[in-house]
Amino acid sequence: MEPKKRYIVGHGASWVLPDGRVLLVPGFHENWLLQHPSIASGAKNTAEFVKKSGWLSAVLQEEGFLDIIMRSADEEKCRECLWNVVRSNAPSLQKVVVMVLDRDGLVVLSGQALSDRAIFDAALNREGADSGGAAQSAASASLTD
Repeated sequence: MEPKKRYIVGHGASWVLPDGRVLLVPGFHENWLLQHPSIASGAKNTAEFVKKSGWLSAVLQEEGFLDIIMRSADEEKCRECLWNVVRSNAPSLQKVVVMVLDRDGLVVLSGQALSDRAIFDAALNREGADSGGAAQSAASASLTD
């Protein structure tokens, strides 16, 4: 059996570890936490566990919509993990919605932000950015200044 490729998420819920290992979750993340108390370390919900572990919570919906919960966009390990997930799954993605737990609002990645690191970074640097337009425009403007 071929080992699962790093950072590739399957349909449904997954945990993505910073080193790229993906743990498929049968059902909901909270149920997985209840079934793995030694790993959960007392976390009662997905957000608590993401804060404690630094893992990404990922849910790949139908038609290429990916929901991510991450601890911090300012933490290099989390940011690199997210970039690797986005880049590795880009061919099958339409939009990625990221909840960053240490910020208000959501980051929406689409279009070139799924394949261009500069646009991806611009989107993550702006709180509540929608990279489909605003972050792409900001990145383009910064390149021409």
